[in-house]
Amino acid sequence: MRVEIRSARPDDAACLAALSIQVWLNTYLIGGGIRRGIADFVLSEFSPEALKALIADPARHLLLMEDDGHLLGYAQMKLDSACQGCDFPTLEVERLYLLESHVGKGLGRRLMDAARQWARAQSGQPRLWLTVWHGNARAIAFYRRIGMAVHGETHFELEGAQHLNYVMLDPAPVGVASAAAVV
Repeated sequence: MRVEIRSARPDDAACLAALSIQVWLNTYLIGGGIRRGIADFVLSEFSPEALKALIADPARHLLLMEDDGHLLGYAQMKLDSACQGCDFPTLEVERLYLLESHVGKGLGRRLMDAARQWARAQSGQPRLWLTVWHGNARAIAFYRRIGMAVHGETHFELEGAQHLNYVMLDPAPVGVASAAAVV
């Protein structure tokens, strides 16, 4: 496997949309089918046009991972999103999506490492943070294995329902005090 990580381009939007839909549905439709509200959300949030807009947004940056031109995953960073309760520089990882068939091969770690390197190159030593659905035990375990800790809680709203998410935070750089975990 010849994995490459690079910045997304507008012509990547269709592949990013297809991968996003696959990952989102696989993650959040545990034991349930597709309702109109879910279909509407997924098709609007992950349309090629929406992904092109994200790629063009100066407040966001998408790093994608591919093997011989085949998209395997991506990290979407948001530069202007502060972590609540943090009094130090942070940068949000809005999405870290990897094709199910490539989970467990060390690629998620490589993608997060690339996101950390990109963040350091942009703004010094920000700590990455993200939200993860409380029911996604595999993702939570992954983030803990790469050194992140639960920092707080938030909610994602879909169809009028609140869905608990954990806020996870990168560890403090050596010599800097770390935030206490909430959970």
